Amino acid sequence: MPDEKFGAKEGRLIYLRPADEKELGRVVAARGGYKSVPHLLREYLSRSLIPRIREGRCFPGRLLAETTGRASSGASGKSPTGGKSPAGDSAGNQSRTKLQLGLESWAPVEAAARALTGALRRLEERRAREGGAGALPFCRCGEAEVVRAAAREIATWSRGGPPELFSQESACRWLGPSREDSAKEGASRREPGREPPHQVLPILPGRERGGKPVQYYITESAKKRLKSKGAQLGQTGSDLARRATRMLIRRVEEAPAEALRHITEDSSLYREPREGETSGFQVYLAVKTKRRVERAVARLNQRPGRGDRLGQLDVLQAAARLAIETPDEEMRPPLPGASG
Repeated sequence: MPDEKFGAKEGRLIYLRPADEKELGRVVAARGGYKSVPHLLREYLSRSLIPRIREGRCFPGRLLAETTGRASSGASGKSPTGGKSPAGDSAGNQSRTKLQLGLESWAPVEAAARALTGALRRLEERRAREGGAGALPFCRCGEAEVVRAAAREIATWSRGGPPELFSQESACRWLGPSREDSAKEGASRREPGREPPHQVLPILPGRERGGKPVQYYITESAKKRLKSKGAQLGQTGSDLARRATRMLIRRVEEAPAEALRHITEDSSLYREPREGETSGFQVYLAVKTKRRVERAVARLNQRPGRGDRLGQLDVLQAAARLAIETPDEEMRPPLPGASG
């Protein structure tokens, strides 16, 4: 799987378990905002796993047991003792999926690997002094293990497990052989009422893609700003519009007065539909989101003292402005395990 290289300068070949790589693909397809598995891994490494490793909030023994040795061999083909596995790369990697991951710098990943190796060495020394049950996979951690740990955390969450797996006390409940039917197992363990994160939008009859098209009537300069901001964040303008629409709907549901002020404010980013025009900035929304927009409009129009009635056009224009004006960090796609 090639890396589309959102500003990436150095690519390295990483081997992942096929079942984990498959789950990452499902997350990319379902959540929006991520263009590929490498893009998802880059964001997750920099915003979640590496900071936790740096702060000492991961269990190194569990992490390394799942990502080192022949059972999870990486590009190096190293065994838990630090040498080559008996059969070399072929034994560990025959059933692995190759992934070319490009990063602007591998230094943070390498530093995280050194931190994990040091933490495991200290843990091993403490067990040697104090005694304790359970052998530890004494080995040096490399960048491949850090990347595979990120993939395992995302995949486990996608199957219905907890977020940030290697920071959980209950991680052992979810670890074990990765099987193709693990998604079925995860469904039985999934938290009650939790929607499967990999549920891709269904394709409606007579349409070539999922979701329903809506029009955001904004100026050409606003379109350019939206698309440019999306490109800077490794997304598209449509991704940002969808995310901002959900944000605004949530605001209507939780703080309607605040949402109403935002929606009714004038803006130079808006334009009126021209006579006979049927297309503005077109975006496909999930059917569920489209219905929430309609309910939000109805709710706002039911407020006491309302004068002019609002329409879907007003809400969508305000959502586009929200996408443009919201700080970049808040418009990044939510990490696996986070809401949004």
